Amino acid sequence: MTYSLRPDTRIGVILPSVNTVVEPLFAKSVPANVSVHTSRMLLSNSLSPEMVRRMDETDGVAAARQIASCRPSSVAYCCAASSLVQGREYDRHLRQELEAICGTAATTGAYAIECALNYLSVNRLCVVSPYPKQIDELEHQYFRECEFEVVGSSCLGITDSFSLAAPSAETLMDLARTAWTSDAQALVITCLNTYSHEVIHQLEAELGVPVVTATLATLWHALKLSDVDVTDMPFGSLFQAKTATETGEILR
Repeated sequence: MTYSLRPDTRIGVILPSVNTVVEPLFAKSVPANVSVHTSRMLLSNSLSPEMVRRMDETDGVAAARQIASCRPSSVAYCCAASSLVQGREYDRHLRQELEAICGTAATTGAYAIECALNYLSVNRLCVVSPYPKQIDELEHQYFRECEFEVVGSSCLGITDSFSLAAPSAETLMDLARTAWTSDAQALVITCLNTYSHEVIHQLEAELGVPVVTATLATLWHALKLSDVDVTDMPFGSLFQAKTATETGEILR
């Protein structure tokens, strides 16, 4: 891919400090006229709801102010767990705060998944994650708050936040197969510090349903909010979908 030396669209990304997946993936994947800019929040290696809340409370506003200074076209808060452990109302407040600070449209990992599932018109989900059991259970509650039905699930139980990026493609495939049930309309892979994008095509071919990952749903939504055409990006059903339900209400 040839990159523009003077892109006309800037995507702002706010990351936990341990995340090693999002920056290289987003930078390599965006169209030539788009650039990706990041700020980080310190997250302890000990992964728990308490540590996620502490990260948000301690560094969230400062990270938003940093990314606002580069005047992004849209902003993505790339920690799905922040919303999953604190609930849908917290997520709504977080997006409002980001938009107020940054002066532009904002999304989060959890909200991007919700928008992607609505865009694809699916309701029954299998949900898999690398998270520890406590966070995994909270994410099921979050999706129920969004009026989705979780019909199958599985998690890896990883408690070291840096190691969320460690599972191989084979491990993620096996995790998805363990959770899968035939009445699901989509498979969701949460966590933006996981190489879930590597297994989308194989899983969609094997399961015959859309696969929505936190990483790519967030990239998709941030680009949509910046009015960037994503249909030529090779990331499965979500990016290629043509739907009559694409409205400002769903995408915002």
